[in-house]
Amino acid sequence: MLIKERIRAAQHSTNVCADIEGFDFQNYDARDIAEIRRLWLQYGVLRFKRTRITDDDQVRFSRNFGEFVIHPKQLQEGGHPTHPEILVISNVMKDGKPSGALGNSEATWHTDTWFYERPPAGAILRAIAVPPSGGDTYFLSTYIAYDTLPETLKKAVAGRQIFFQNVYDKTGKLRLGKTEPASSDFREWSGIVHPLVRTHGETGRKALYLGGTIEGAWIVGMPLDESRSLLAQLWDHTTGSKDVFVQVWEEGDIMMWDNRCTMHRRDSFDPSSIRIMHRTTTSGERPV
Repeated sequence: MLIKERIRAAQHSTNVCADIEGFDFQNYDARDIAEIRRLWLQYGVLRFKRTRITDDDQVRFSRNFGEFVIHPKQLQEGGHPTHPEILVISNVMKDGKPSGALGNSEATWHTDTWFYERPPAGAILRAIAVPPSGGDTYFLSTYIAYDTLPETLKKAVAGRQIFFQNVYDKTGKLRLGKTEPASSDFREWSGIVHPLVRTHGETGRKALYLGGTIEGAWIVGMPLDESRSLLAQLWDHTTGSKDVFVQVWEEGDIMMWDNRCTMHRRDSFDPSSIRIMHRTTTSGERPV
């Protein structure tokens, strides 16, 4: 009888990510998945180095962590030809059109689809092709961001809610299905309200919830200039953390992160090189 290798986690010095060893994507059982979930909740970000798995394997693995969420980009240029669960992130052009989402430009700090009523719980991103340099992905913990807030800021955010408009994306383009608003005051636009400090649905820990941009965000009930000032302080504190994990991609690498307690960003890269990623996204609860 073949004895499976024990699953091990080696935490990175940034306190944000752990490398996983001993997990076999072709041969696992419920206990193995339970252990991966436990580690995912513990560390927030997991890395599986240089895997050799298929799209089918990725979808099968991802299904263990919740129902699939269709990312907005999957309804546009990021759809997969045979696996509707997969978002294709690619800068490759075919017949003059993008074959995937996000191109080669920088993606600034954000939590995925923060403007949803129920933002996704997690994402699993696999490197299919990587450029020789650039396109690195950075991760930080919003647990740490909250825990390290000065007491004055902790008091300022206690019990507060944040409104995010959901009409325009971060580049200023209308989101799918939205129309130009009549008012110039974004607080009157379509949007969603979430707690500024959310309590994780599984761990019970508190995390800052800043979304993806100061623009179009408002701390409910606060004068707009005061809201902007406080949000700028919170963003500076969060993104200025020394606890940032940098993923320098190799083909086959998989990053799995908890969207409820992390933020991430991406470096730009040379458009003449190729970067292709396949991503699956799992459903989450409404922030509380």
